Amino acid sequence: MQKKLIALAVAGLASSAAFAQTNVTIYGVADATFEVASAKGAANSSNVERGSFTRVNTNSSLIGFKGEEALGNGLKAIFQFESGASFDSAGALSLARDSFVGLSGDKWGTVKLGNITGPTRYLGAVVDLNAGATGPGANASLIGKTAGSSALGAANATNSGVFDTRLTNTIAYATPTWSGFNAVAAYSSGENKSLDSATANATINTRVYDIGGFYNNGPIFVGLTYGQLNNNLDSANTNVAGTATLDKTSIWRLAGAYTFTGGHKITGLYERNKNNYERANVGTDLRRNIWGIGGKFMVTSNGGLIAQYYQAQSSGGDFLASNRNTGAKLYEIGYEHSLSKRTMLKASYSRLNNNSNSVYDFNVGAVGGGFAAGSDPTVWAAGIRHTF
Repeated sequence: MQKKLIALAVAGLASSAAFAQTNVTIYGVADATFEVASAKGAANSSNVERGSFTRVNTNSSLIGFKGEEALGNGLKAIFQFESGASFDSAGALSLARDSFVGLSGDKWGTVKLGNITGPTRYLGAVVDLNAGATGPGANASLIGKTAGSSALGAANATNSGVFDTRLTNTIAYATPTWSGFNAVAAYSSGENKSLDSATANATINTRVYDIGGFYNNGPIFVGLTYGQLNNNLDSANTNVAGTATLDKTSIWRLAGAYTFTGGHKITGLYERNKNNYERANVGTDLRRNIWGIGGKFMVTSNGGLIAQYYQAQSSGGDFLASNRNTGAKLYEIGYEHSLSKRTMLKASYSRLNNNSNSVYDFNVGAVGGGFAAGSDPTVWAAGIRHTF
């Protein structure tokens, strides 16, 4: 009997030790704002506008699970499951946010496989001044989008920005950090099931490359990234004149930030986007440059004013006979006040000024409704952000 009790005690200690080695964290963000939104001022005297309406927006709220296991010699296994959480809809968690499994070591870096934020998306989010890089005024409403012109048709008019979304079916490697420097490379497979045949518009082995280098040391942050998506259209593509299928898109992005004593901050970003289309078996291209600046001024130790301005220039290239008036400008001014390390009050005004041939909308909290080209989406917002 005594031997059995000793065996049970040893088993209990062993299981407790194993459990202690498991490091799992439940975390999340609850972020909601009450908003007044509209999209007015359509070009050419059009009446296709979105009048003022109110709503509660959940601003990229999320819930996630992450953890790690020490494997010895500085090596550890890591994992993460993260899902968006909307206050307006019910259902199973989708894990559409960063979700992966991988290995990490102090000396050789980190490898991840799954649904991952690539280096280009990371760079854009780092220099956005909104908490969590979310909300209508976030720079993702404009950056990374090569399209935005009503002349491109519904399929291309509101290009979501390939590299400012998470990359699915991805393997990524991040180097260790040396004196503030590190690099990241990601490869995403489209997992196409199509045969290489005479099917019009078929894509063969779609793939994405995204690489970047970063310097983050003290008050200075600088990053440079390059991304490319290849749809690899079948050589038998038979598009007719007037229609187009995207074959390749690429982006260069340079951004930086400087944080002053007291938390004051300035940011800047410049990028060059390019799309290559197939139309009537002739390659055509569309190019767009986008730049932006921002600043944060700490009014008190817990509260700061934020302001940022981004501009997408009119398109260039030979895709359209005329690319005039296809640009847009993003304006945001806001105030964020921390009640604690986890809870924040915030208020902002955000506006997209579309040129007469543009139909840009906000990336988070889109006004929607199919408003006409030249309309200017606008959002007044006030709310609470809590992290746990």
